[in-house]
Amino acid sequence: MRRLMLVSTALLALAVGLSRVPPALARRSSGGQYSVWPRVVATVMRLEPRGLAAIQTREGLTYEVLTGTTWRVGDTVVCEHVAYTRVPWEALDCRKTS
Repeated sequence: MRRLMLVSTALLALAVGLSRVPPALARRSSGGQYSVWPRVVATVMRLEPRGLAAIQTREGLTYEVLTGTTWRVGDTVVCEHVAYTRVPWEALDCRKTS
């Protein structure tokens, strides 16, 4: 009786655990997740320590973003808003265009 209870508990835990995997993996993947915000075109204003850059949009808004390896002051970058982020400097995903 005790063995049957142990096996049934293990099977129940396995079924519950596996039922949570697909939503967790779907949330992480980029498939189906896109930004509803428009792309941001900005200019690199200054490069800051620790891999951050201050960028300014054509509208005058300023953001801090993670820098690319070849960025220089005055470069133009195109950024997209990231749907799920925990820190402000990862809110935009930027690529150098010029």
